[in-house]
Amino acid sequence: MKQKLTHNLNLKVLAVLFSIIIWVIVVNIDDPVKNVQFDNVPIRVKNENLLTKQNKVYEIEPGQEYVDVTVSGRRSVIEEISKENIDAVADMSSLDDSSCISIKATSNKYADDIVNIKLSFDKVKLNIEDLKKIQKIIQVETIGNPADEYIKGNYSLSLNRVNIEGPKSIIDLVQTAKVQIDVEGATNSVSASAPIVLYDAQGQIIDSSRLKMNIDNISVSQEILYTKTVSLACVPSGEAAEGYKANGVVVLNPSEIKLAGPKSVLDNINTINIPSNVVNISEQTSSYRTSVNVFNYLPSGLESCDDDFRGNVLVTVGIEKEIEKVYNIYTTRIDLNDVPDGFKAEIVNGAESVTDNRVELKVHGLSKDFENVTAANINLKADFNKWIEENNVENVQAGIYSIPVKVDLPDKLETEDTVRLRIKIYKEEET
Repeated sequence: MKQKLTHNLNLKVLAVLFSIIIWVIVVNIDDPVKNVQFDNVPIRVKNENLLTKQNKVYEIEPGQEYVDVTVSGRRSVIEEISKENIDAVADMSSLDDSSCISIKATSNKYADDIVNIKLSFDKVKLNIEDLKKIQKIIQVETIGNPADEYIKGNYSLSLNRVNIEGPKSIIDLVQTAKVQIDVEGATNSVSASAPIVLYDAQGQIIDSSRLKMNIDNISVSQEILYTKTVSLACVPSGEAAEGYKANGVVVLNPSEIKLAGPKSVLDNINTINIPSNVVNISEQTSSYRTSVNVFNYLPSGLESCDDDFRGNVLVTVGIEKEIEKVYNIYTTRIDLNDVPDGFKAEIVNGAESVTDNRVELKVHGLSKDFENVTAANINLKADFNKWIEENNVENVQAGIYSIPVKVDLPDKLETEDTVRLRIKIYKEEET
């Protein structure tokens, strides 16, 4: 048996080796080693906290953010691997003095069956700088204009400040933080959610891709107000000093203001009246001036459209010295028609206010109020009803009595004189 096994041993060994070679050749022909290149594989940095602990930030040198990876392995393996299976990692722990870190690539699929992985470059350079943090007040920038007769009012934000952090070189460029809201043609208040945009000193938008903000979008509301021009008015109170009188001229500067507020409120307002007690001319002997803040008398919800107007209105009330004139009213013009029923009346000459068949009446007022006024414009009338009330007369008897007289003067003229006449009352049948 032994002789059979060892017979032609060399030939048998050669046959086995030849078979192995043939198998290898067949296998390699059927499933050969193959290379495949995956372009632009993103580089992932790990252990970043090693820098952040030092209050530093980094960015990969522009142009080195991606690496080409060539993977070698059996065709059957390689064909099952895609770019998504390749992980190119730069470990911050390998950072050297030239700010470079090494890159290693692995596959999360068939890792043990891969023959080789080769990178287009094996180190990546970092730009490292200090981390800086700032806080900015958020400003609102409106786009467009409201409809005619409407203006922008106040705005409100869900948050009025934003915290920003990032590379010092970029943070130092940040001048303002703004949100925008479109109000073109608006007739009502507008609300929106808007992104926060950062600007430099020249008003150019800053690329914030390397910056972190505690909030990216905020809610913003812009008030839209209706506008209307309304007049101002005031009726002064009090009386000027004795011998003086308001001439009726009241000048307000400004005499009208433009207001903004809800349309439902402004539609019902044409004039803002300054209360009379605010402008009191008591004991004044010349034109009176005073400043009144009209804002104190605006209906709730209204405001001035003019930011420069502080509400102060100068009120000037014209006051002049009165003059006095004397008029003679002949008794023939005095009205005696209201004599009690069943009686007649006649004036007794030479007594009470009557002299030479006339009544002398002193009238005072402003010069302009006397224009074209004559005795014919003054009417006197015996007031029998007042006499009856004064004397509690129940039954009128014939006789001579002192009767009060009503004086009817032209508008704005006055008299301090009390006119009474001695009047004879007698029965109609008496002659």
